[in-house]
Amino acid sequence: MSDGAVISLFGDGCRRLLRRALGQQTDKPVAAVTSGVPEIRTSSGLREFWKGIQSPSTLQILDLGSASQANVSFITGLGHKIYTEDLPRALLAWAPGTSPETEGKEEEFFRENLLYEEGQFDGILCWDLFDFLADPLVKPLVGRLHRFLKPGGSVLGFFHTGAAGQVVPLHQYRIRTEASFQLTKRGTGKLCRHFNNRTIENLFRQYTSLKFYLARDNLREVIIVR
Repeated sequence: MSDGAVISLFGDGCRRLLRRALGQQTDKPVAAVTSGVPEIRTSSGLREFWKGIQSPSTLQILDLGSASQANVSFITGLGHKIYTEDLPRALLAWAPGTSPETEGKEEEFFRENLLYEEGQFDGILCWDLFDFLADPLVKPLVGRLHRFLKPGGSVLGFFHTGAAGQVVPLHQYRIRTEASFQLTKRGTGKLCRHFNNRTIENLFRQYTSLKFYLARDNLREVIIVR
């Protein structure tokens, strides 16, 4: 619970005691303070991601989620080098869908984003990015990630099991340990499509292997190895 939440609850308690002391009553229940409280989760997928790229040498990791100082600090603390590309923010400027303004402009998007070398990365953190990508960007991104990864490198991806169009929370993923992260809400978004295991396997068929983990809230964590 944040300091602000503690102060708020303390103040409500004092006010209730004061009203009782003065003979005043209230029938209104006090609302629970839940907004802004981060959630900590264990993650089999994250654990497998680090396990799969263990090395005594310095590795290069690409984080495609919302920019997080926690991730930078954690990864550099392991002795690795991190590159961050806030694709959720970039996608806001590139309106999703197949409107005349975006039709056929996926190459323009990739000329402005994800400018990396072939075989540059040992691991790539995608989080739940694929659930919110416009259709024209999905397969090109899969191909680029394959090119950016070294042989044996891994992608960590999260996939919601809900139907296309379902509204779900948007999160920033902040790594805490090799097997846990903090979820910080940053609004809501609509799933662009439904991914099942077969769909994911077909999408990443040029990769060597996939491993699935079913997490809480019907979220699949997937390790995809080049």
